[in-house]
Amino acid sequence: MPKALLIVILFILMQPPAAAAIKAGVSVTDLTNPYFITVVRTIKEEVSNRFGDDSVLLVRSSAYDHPRQVRQLDEFMAEEVDVVFLVASDEHKIGPTVQKLSNAGIPVFAIDVRADGATATVTTDNIRAGQVACDGLARVLDGQGNVLIINGPQVSAAVERVQGCKEALSKHPKLHLLGDSLNGTGSVEGGLEKMAYALQLYDDIDGIFAINDRTALGAESALLQANSKAVIISVDGSPDAKTAFLERRPNWIGSSIQSPETMSREAVQIAAKWLKEGQIEEVNVLIPTRLMTSENASSFKEW
Repeated sequence: MPKALLIVILFILMQPPAAAAIKAGVSVTDLTNPYFITVVRTIKEEVSNRFGDDSVLLVRSSAYDHPRQVRQLDEFMAEEVDVVFLVASDEHKIGPTVQKLSNAGIPVFAIDVRADGATATVTTDNIRAGQVACDGLARVLDGQGNVLIINGPQVSAAVERVQGCKEALSKHPKLHLLGDSLNGTGSVEGGLEKMAYALQLYDDIDGIFAINDRTALGAESALLQANSKAVIISVDGSPDAKTAFLERRPNWIGSSIQSPETMSREAVQIAAKWLKEGQIEEVNVLIPTRLMTSENASSFKEW
């Protein structure tokens, strides 16, 4: 055998085997939201990079409907997927279905929202996001005034953001919390509806914390229609928020950023390690956050 050919053969044999293509199930809560579109796109890119372009993604949206999401996960099991990436519609109710997948040898990686029984979870540090946002709101209001929280679906992300916000507001005795029970459903339409209702319900609103940017965008529209000078702060750091801050629109003053790309890539990397080794070191990963405002919005990368 010629020496050159032998060298080529040895080189090929020494290369690590390419990762086999996989089939993955992805269930998110709202594919009308650019945030979750970015989550899905990033998972697809990272799965292709790590497991090859022949890998298959089965993508579903639960629309925050728990029974619908259960059916989706059952479908993934019937399709014999290798792994599931999940944004839970209900972190606790989904637990038995997650356990059923686990018993079938299918690991579940929770993204953005916790899910009982998940193999690992990757989320924004949502308590910190709420704290950062409402610290910023308190600064703008000089530590006094009436604050309203527009809540959302009671998944861990929203619950923890509201918890962090309340912790920040509690440091300012002259800030009065009007309420946190209005559910804007995490949507533009919900934010508009609940903000319009709140403007009728309360005589004086100085500041609003919205649990995500879609809610804030709807609330901003209601404030503009009412010619209100109340200010809004939120969580996401979305392209819509960046545009609002660069345009220096007066009502919407800040948003604690999330990075759906970082979150999703981290989840796929952890899943790849699990599929290869059957174990992982970190089962709860928190992605840090910062506050985007008109002053620094141009420095943030868009989703």
